[in-house]
Amino acid sequence: MTIAVRAPDHLGDAVMALPAVAALAELGPVTVHCRGRWAPELFAGFPVASEAPPPAAALAVMLKPSWHAALQWRHLRTIGVGPALLYAVALPERVEHRRDRYARIAAAAGATVRGLPVFLVPGIAPALPARFVALNPVSPSATVRWAGFAALAARLAPLPVVGFCGPGEGAAAREALGPDVPLVEGLSLADFAAALAGCAAFVSNDSGAAHLAAACGAPVVMVHGSTAPERTGVGVAVERPERRWCQPCYRKSCPFGLPCLAVAVEDVERAVRTLWRNDPATRPLG
Repeated sequence: MTIAVRAPDHLGDAVMALPAVAALAELGPVTVHCRGRWAPELFAGFPVASEAPPPAAALAVMLKPSWHAALQWRHLRTIGVGPALLYAVALPERVEHRRDRYARIAAAAGATVRGLPVFLVPGIAPALPARFVALNPVSPSATVRWAGFAALAARLAPLPVVGFCGPGEGAAAREALGPDVPLVEGLSLADFAAALAGCAAFVSNDSGAAHLAAACGAPVVMVHGSTAPERTGVGVAVERPERRWCQPCYRKSCPFGLPCLAVAVEDVERAVRTLWRNDPATRPLG
């Protein structure tokens, strides 16, 4: 049975979909359709095609939550979450973690999803401290972009701190981190995984890099603003002490001045230091 999988186009969602894709591959040959430029690396081992639907497939699994994509794929026998007019097998909407949504769709196709996302592709790490705290401050959406990374780096001294960012994000990362934090920019996914071998804590907004870091085995501290850990979180979640009435909204802009991102630097620092103390490789350092 040939299976066409329309994967999510955002890195974090695609990482969360990895167990579902692996489970579907146990049913038959899978081709992953995705627009992300990182898709061939993330879905290594599977044929990767553009987001355009194939002319034919025994089964089409719609992991991307998009009515537009669903309409494009309607000539196939599709399984997805949404109204019956869009899918041959339509599953009801639920408030659930995105990871569980993908597992539920795969299960409807007959697959058994096991475990959490894992990404262990060999790469080459840059020169880094033997053990360090990673800071990932850049996000395209202002509603998840926490402004406390520079203050956090200062408070973590003298622990070794390293900044990470994607291709072309160096200037934004430098502005967010300040002038003194070493910065690693634009690694391939495999090299990113290799670089995190020494990471005792990966501090990030709710981002694709955070989900990938967790899949690489790094302990993650995720700062939440417009998003909620029970839906898209990974690792240790840090939020405001009390949520605003509008949280979570998952909007790309905020008409209220981003009160959801008023997360105390001390709270994030506490989570990082707990991970550092509990890491066997760093315990002697306090």
